[in-house]
Amino acid sequence: MPVAVPVVVVFDCFDTLVTSRRPFPSPEEFTACLAEVLALDDASAGQVVRRVLGAVQAAMADPSALQPPTLALLDAALRERAAPRERPDLERALWHALGAADEDRYALCEPVAEAMSRIAGAGHTVRLLSNCYLPGALMRRLLERLKVPDVWDRAVFTADGGPKKPDARAFRLIGEGPFERRVMVGDSEETDLAPAAALGWDTVRVDPPRPDLSSLAPLFGP
Repeated sequence: MPVAVPVVVVFDCFDTLVTSRRPFPSPEEFTACLAEVLALDDASAGQVVRRVLGAVQAAMADPSALQPPTLALLDAALRERAAPRERPDLERALWHALGAADEDRYALCEPVAEAMSRIAGAGHTVRLLSNCYLPGALMRRLLERLKVPDVWDRAVFTADGGPKKPDARAFRLIGEGPFERRVMVGDSEETDLAPAAALGWDTVRVDPPRPDLSSLAPLFGP
């Protein structure tokens, strides 16, 4: 069905499309998991975790800083300790250490998923923008396992490296295209909604326990 006004609707992932049943893994959990999966001693695993998490968290604390790619950080930290691993091992370590292997940790927010499907079904463009620690390949694996509707045409997962929310560059990147209207759907006023609104986007706030997507209804009809 042709769309009179080209619209792109960008969805945040965590605490919007994907909810968490438990807190993000602590550095201690991350360390223990890394030690087990990569067969490292506890001291080496702790040093690697401090290097990786420290670099990411420093970037997260600076709104204009580029986020370093998680896989590259982990690879460099292991090589510094003469303990290199192959990429599949690195991905497996991150998958487990960041809690994705725990099938009960994350859940799909059904109302948001339904809104995505209906918006795409009405002929609009759906995209994802997520500040994350999991690399893009693992994010796609997680979303597939949660049965996120396969209706989005592009995603920016910041763990692959580059600008992250609330940096305007991240919004411009995911909003590229001949759209006359852009909409950001997310849970955070600071990182999702305010920066999008500053660029002239419409915004929809999602409260994870009580998601209300009614303001999107005009995009997909009754």
